[in-house]
Amino acid sequence: MEVFIESNFLLELAFRQADYIFCERIWRNVRPDTYSLHLPQYALGEVFQMLRPLRNKREEYLQYVLQEIIQHRREDSSDAVAMDGLTQQLTTLLAERTQVQTRRLYAIAGEFAAKTDGHALTSNVIEEGQVVALRHGLSPQDALVYASVLAGLRGLPLHSAKLFVSRNKADFGKAEIIAELQTLNCEYLASFRAAAGRLGV
Repeated sequence: MEVFIESNFLLELAFRQADYIFCERIWRNVRPDTYSLHLPQYALGEVFQMLRPLRNKREEYLQYVLQEIIQHRREDSSDAVAMDGLTQQLTTLLAERTQVQTRRLYAIAGEFAAKTDGHALTSNVIEEGQVVALRHGLSPQDALVYASVLAGLRGLPLHSAKLFVSRNKADFGKAEIIAELQTLNCEYLASFRAAAGRLGV
């Protein structure tokens, strides 16, 4: 079985999201006699684009809470020592969480780059990305991922069993995309739990 994944698989692992345990099983049980993983090279770069908005959002939350603490300290009943301690705890917690997730993402991306097959972001993939974006109403990012997956699928024997797994059902779960994948003998699943079950891990 040839299994194609994209950036949300790595993000699930790095950020320890709801289904990361199933991604972990899929990743750790890859063997030549069972299945291979394919990750478009474009997806490796795409995952790091999540870090900046994540950091910015946490900074916004922190600033909001700090302003509330400042307002509270102006009240007669406020405990300045407790408020200072809370400020320090929040600041440290959010900074450490961002650092841990960033380190984990780099480590996981490095592992995948070394151990998975992935179609390169070639001029042909970019050209087809424009075509599938228009044909299926995909964002530029999703179109490049999908074009990379299509290129990878076409490079495999038609009779070989293939699977594309992405939680992005709103885009990749469209009937016309599923039909297009089926012409290349590729099944689509929108759940990592379902994929783990399909692969028997």
